[in-house]
Amino acid sequence: MITALLLFFLTLIVLTVPVAYALGLASTFWIWLTEAVPFILIPQRMYTGLDSFPLIAIPFFILAGKFMAVGGTSDRLIKVALVLVGRFRGGLAYVNIVASMFFAGITGSATADSSSIGGVLIPSMIKRGYDKDVTVAVTATSSTIGILIPPSIPMVIYGILMDQSIGRLFVAGALPGVLVGLILMAVTFLLARKRGYPKEPPYNFQESIKIFIEGILPMLTIVIVLGGIIWGIVTPTEAAVLAVFYAFFLGFFVYRSLTLAMLPRLLLETILLNGIVMLMVSAATIFSWIITSQQVPRLIGDFLMGMTQNRFILLFIFNLVLLVAGALLDLTPAMIIFIPVLAPLARYVGVDLIHFGVIVVTNLGIGLFTPPVGACLFVSCSIAEVNMSDILKGFIPYFVGMFIALMLITYFPELSLWLPSLMR
Repeated sequence: MITALLLFFLTLIVLTVPVAYALGLASTFWIWLTEAVPFILIPQRMYTGLDSFPLIAIPFFILAGKFMAVGGTSDRLIKVALVLVGRFRGGLAYVNIVASMFFAGITGSATADSSSIGGVLIPSMIKRGYDKDVTVAVTATSSTIGILIPPSIPMVIYGILMDQSIGRLFVAGALPGVLVGLILMAVTFLLARKRGYPKEPPYNFQESIKIFIEGILPMLTIVIVLGGIIWGIVTPTEAAVLAVFYAFFLGFFVYRSLTLAMLPRLLLETILLNGIVMLMVSAATIFSWIITSQQVPRLIGDFLMGMTQNRFILLFIFNLVLLVAGALLDLTPAMIIFIPVLAPLARYVGVDLIHFGVIVVTNLGIGLFTPPVGACLFVSCSIAEVNMSDILKGFIPYFVGMFIALMLITYFPELSLWLPSLMR
């Protein structure tokens, strides 16, 4: 009967039914078909999936990102990045990556990064003679750094699912996020030289100091979030609330670009985005419960353990499964469906669950710029007014770079575990 559940779900996905609805409808269909449990279980399990205090952090991180966006934060971060790396060949591509690393410490969302940074840089890069395939590829891939460098909404969800410290998960993603940025810059270095992309005019010393002063305040958000968690001053949820107050203070009192008249719209947008996340979480919870109750994780575990108990081989298999899942599903439902299946196996072969969380988020982050779903790729293509099929040539080098980063993160756990080991 579990086959019927999966087939019905896949059919709905092929018919382009939204993932949250597909999960809920498939679960309802299975319960109706099997009569194994009463229908009242559906709302009960959906509510259970949302009944978690750390989930409160998600709308606050979304709102903080909204306040920063209207405050002109992306423009200021881009200028700081221009001062740092704009003078190199292919400067705007480097700026795209560095600005995404800065922006990651504010929003915790890859799609917010691709729309905010991409909305400014994609038209500028095309105007300066950058090929559209590289422009879209570097924007889509670098935006996924946003879910590694804290704060990270997917890390919150993983921490809830596996009962792991969200603070430690936030800290664990910092170095891997920087590693991804460096590898993407290495790919950009090769492409910029091969295609002859231009350098940007350098700033003089006085201009550079002025830009750094203007840009340093938004970047202090990551100090508030990450520093407060590392030093044990605040919980991740409290850090999210502090980020909202700090973002409001900057936008309303310092930059004066945020007005009270904007608040209803920003709050409504936050409610809608949070509603989408919560709907997917609740729908995926009942779907995941059905899979677990039918012993699917045990069956898969027995199958894989029968093949090999080598940790390195199993981790490679996990990566392949998660890469495919990320390419076909949205990030949140993919986590809720596959983590209960794979995480116990990872723990059995000695993989630290904090490290495994970083592996999961990196894999599913790659899915955000991989067709056919690829939310970040879709946003970037829309801004550049180009089809996904037209950017394949520029996409492949960045995908290879991300895969190399994934392998390093997977097989060098110290990248993820060193900073958490310093926490109190």
